[in-house]
Amino acid sequence: MKNFTKIFFGMLAMIIALASCSKSDDFSKLAEEQRIKDSIENARIQNLLKEQAPQLKSFAIKNFTNPKLDTATGIWYDLIAEGEEASYTYQFYSNGTLIFPTVVTKYKVNLLNGADKGVLVDESKEDSPATFTLNGVISAWKIAFFPKKMSFQGREANIGGLTAKGLKKGGKIKFVAPSPFGYDQVTKDKVPANSPLYSEIEVVSISN
Repeated sequence: MKNFTKIFFGMLAMIIALASCSKSDDFSKLAEEQRIKDSIENARIQNLLKEQAPQLKSFAIKNFTNPKLDTATGIWYDLIAEGEEASYTYQFYSNGTLIFPTVVTKYKVNLLNGADKGVLVDESKEDSPATFTLNGVISAWKIAFFPKKMSFQGREANIGGLTAKGLKKGGKIKFVAPSPFGYDQVTKDKVPANSPLYSEIEVVSISN
């Protein structure tokens, strides 16, 4: 009986080990598949950024008073007014996720036509600024609003925004963004897939 018990538990241990290896192999296979997908997606985005870069540069140089390039994203921008510094402080939740403020803005969004503004695809009403929560806007707008870096628990976190302080009340900015930071491969109303977008934003107010 003792020998049978030893054999049984020995076989059980082997089965568990093999099952663990199988699960580990499955996880490794999934991780590798995801790595390949991410690599393909990153290559697609990098190709678009490279392809659209000359047009964005031409547009910015022609239309911006003080054009600046954010090399990480390929977004060209012109910060017209920084806004009231004390009007808002960008923050994190206690778990380290960003707090997305609610913003009231006057804005316009256009397609590009070479180095010129093309079709107007969206704008706020003249007598009624639009209200958005920043987690519901295109990536280019998030990048435009948030600061480059923020402090969290005594450490500096790289956020990836365009400007040092981020947009605040009274802030005004113009920027032209590659399509991956707009609607990317999706056709959205008047915006065809893979379209760079030009935006003008004036911040009326910003709050949590």
